[in-house]
Amino acid sequence: MKKILGLLVVILAISITASVVFARNLPAITAANKLSYKNMLKEYLSPVNHGYGIGFNDNSYVTAKWYITSVRTLNMSKINEIVKNSNATDWSQLREQVQNSLKSQGMNVTKGRINIGKNMYILTDINVSNNTVAANIREMPIYSNCKDQNITAEQCEIIATQIGSLSLTKKTSAIETQANEPKVWAGTLNFNSTAYTFVTFAYPR
Repeated sequence: MKKILGLLVVILAISITASVVFARNLPAITAANKLSYKNMLKEYLSPVNHGYGIGFNDNSYVTAKWYITSVRTLNMSKINEIVKNSNATDWSQLREQVQNSLKSQGMNVTKGRINIGKNMYILTDINVSNNTVAANIREMPIYSNCKDQNITAEQCEIIATQIGSLSLTKKTSAIETQANEPKVWAGTLNFNSTAYTFVTFAYPR
């Protein structure tokens, strides 16, 4: 997740600043411009959903803490291309061009983590709709080992050992009448070859 956020910051701040300074003599970026870029960044960070739940069956139970977030990114080469070919004369115009490119050509990357008991695992193959969520649960990779083998973090997560899965459906409840109130979800948590009925409260960021 830090890698993705770092990429966004580089794309929307450092690379634009550096490229534009050498490409043309735009006015210095102001505090208002910086706020504008910050707000734009927030627009492409979908609300983080997080929550706490319990899985149970006839013989045992597990507790879980989880979060899922989605980030919209744009390849740095595309940003550089926009800057190079732009006729913008101020930061607002350039911001609009970057924003339009994010909307039309940006890529969604979804990440997730889940703590089951005292251990953290990753959520992969995440599929989220308005009323359902499904994901695979994998062991937390040793990213340094993957780096030594020239394997990207994303590939490292995909090949990590799967130890379970999660499938949830949003339940109708009076508590959901308020947009910012926690939502009730329930379904199945498969973990270490054991199936649990899983109930969780999900909170938007």
